[in-house]
Amino acid sequence: MAESLSPIFSVKYKEVAIPLLEKTLEKGSKLINMLKSDFSIEGQELTFLCPENREVWSIVFQCKKGLMGGKSSFPFPSVRKISVQSLIPLKDVTSRCVNLLPQGGFELNYKNLQPNVPYLLKVEFDIENPKLIDNLVYKKVQQDALQEYRRYWMQAQLKFIDVLEKWFSEVRFEDLNFDVKVSTHEEVRTAVPASFKKELEVIVKWMKETDRERKSRLSQEHLRLLRARRGGEIKHGKSVLELLQELQDIFLPQTFRTFLKVERDFYYHDCLRGADYYAAPFPTWPKFMIVITRTSLSLNKPAAEGFLDFNYIDFKRKIEELFERFL
Repeated sequence: MAESLSPIFSVKYKEVAIPLLEKTLEKGSKLINMLKSDFSIEGQELTFLCPENREVWSIVFQCKKGLMGGKSSFPFPSVRKISVQSLIPLKDVTSRCVNLLPQGGFELNYKNLQPNVPYLLKVEFDIENPKLIDNLVYKKVQQDALQEYRRYWMQAQLKFIDVLEKWFSEVRFEDLNFDVKVSTHEEVRTAVPASFKKELEVIVKWMKETDRERKSRLSQEHLRLLRARRGGEIKHGKSVLELLQELQDIFLPQTFRTFLKVERDFYYHDCLRGADYYAAPFPTWPKFMIVITRTSLSLNKPAAEGFLDFNYIDFKRKIEELFERFL
């Protein structure tokens, strides 16, 4: 079972994380202070887009009384996206109000902004420190053994809720990635017959051999193994290479995900082949798969728990069925 999550994290980690967060706040704080001179700030929110390593400042504002026109420049070279929406009525007005500056940043044109209308400004920046999110979020994956599944418990929690609540009315961490290392080595090892491994070994030696006489002997050895596999006859059947291709297909994301189930606060995003390969006798299929799950956190929901189940029994049965049809 997953361990209970604690709201308390060490002072040492807080000493590292708070300066990084303050550095992140500099751009947003400067943006808000510049807007305050001409607009009434009604609300603000910070969202971290975790896979993209970006921060999005969402600011609701209204024009101050007497503001008739003009424009202001916001020289932020790291700006990636800008949008402006009127909230009543709901309408995108970015093209009428925003001009990008050649040196970076943007210009906000006031003449198309109406009084007594709330507007939502969204400005997206790159996060300069790639470790910022890791310093603010606790993440853990651990495995439990079940009869029909391998269950991987996943946990996430905001580390410094007191600091975040002090600085923000709301802050969100969207789509936090969890890389779960799902082992497949044992199922492949026990499902692949020894006769197949022997036949594959002979084929690989034949492909590498350059001496004509030794190559001929390997051809005869492969023919003997082929007859043994097919009951003493040379009849039509799947080749080793055809079977290898079918085995490879099991590890494609659209197939492998059928053996997975993600529940509670997490959801499935993708899966990738691991870096280590099973050698039989050359690298053929991965020893493990990397399954990417995601969750989101906020001040209203500062912790998340969930699990990933790998149905290794059905996975192994699928491999065995391939070899049953191989004869």
